[in-house]
Amino acid sequence: MAKFRFGIMGTGNIANKFAEAVALIDDCEIVAVANRHVERAQAFAEKFQISVYGDDFEALVTDQELDAVYIATTTNMHYQLTKLCIKHHVAVICEKAMFMNSDEAIDALDEAEAKKVFVMEAMWSRFLPVYRQVLNWLADGKIGQLTLSNYDIGFLAQDDPTNRFFDPELGGGATYDLLVYSFELSTLLMGNDYSNTDVATIWRHGVDATDHVTLHYANSLATMSASFLARLSGELVVYGNQGKVVIPNANGATEARLYDRHDKLVEHYQDTETTNGFVYQIKEVMSCVRDGALQSVLVPHDLTIAGARLYDQIWRNKR
Repeated sequence: MAKFRFGIMGTGNIANKFAEAVALIDDCEIVAVANRHVERAQAFAEKFQISVYGDDFEALVTDQELDAVYIATTTNMHYQLTKLCIKHHVAVICEKAMFMNSDEAIDALDEAEAKKVFVMEAMWSRFLPVYRQVLNWLADGKIGQLTLSNYDIGFLAQDDPTNRFFDPELGGGATYDLLVYSFELSTLLMGNDYSNTDVATIWRHGVDATDHVTLHYANSLATMSASFLARLSGELVVYGNQGKVVIPNANGATEARLYDRHDKLVEHYQDTETTNGFVYQIKEVMSCVRDGALQSVLVPHDLTIAGARLYDQIWRNKR
């Protein structure tokens, strides 16, 4: 079988992690990289021994025979570049948050379906072995009926309107950078059948700097906090009437702890095999594209659209 050929748009830290993951997979390679600043594309290409680099995103998808493109630019460019790839019938894996609002999400994903192009948001955390184990515990009733989940994620960003976290022109805001993790991991464990959503937001420099969200289910709640103004635990806890599951550092989880109703630790799962968690999402893209699938079962289009609708609700509060 021929090697799976990736192109990369953007060369920041997360693109480096993606390239390092590709190097761990035998049957795929990166054959081209583009950045608006050609010197950055060149440095990235030299670092990862990529033969083709440049500053023209369209040339990346038209001049190379690519199986998929990984989009790792700032959030404000995701929609435009996703549409560019779809136009040229090249599969897409795009960093989170993939879109800034539901209009972008619906437009791009509908076009992808119509043109039969695979598109997936790069929610790598959903593919981690820890979550397979936790879902098994929940399915087996190890903590009983679910009653509540809580996920807090946050760090102290430099309070500077010119950095990407606080720059609205670059798609800044805790919504797109952090809350996307909270939403997509909380719904993975609690389900998608929430009836309504409450949001509260603190704004700074024209973007959401802290968000608190509650999803209402028939018999449970999922609460989430995301912030650039506070160093939060990063822990995801799922409670049931017979116990709880604690997942430290949930967005890059390597372990999970299962407790009974008396708060006694009964099982501790540790992932000792994963060296780069991006490998799993890359393999998912490769498998889906080779099989002719248009979306991933674990990160379907409906999930990305639902997340984008939550962003709409948060940004409506500003107005």
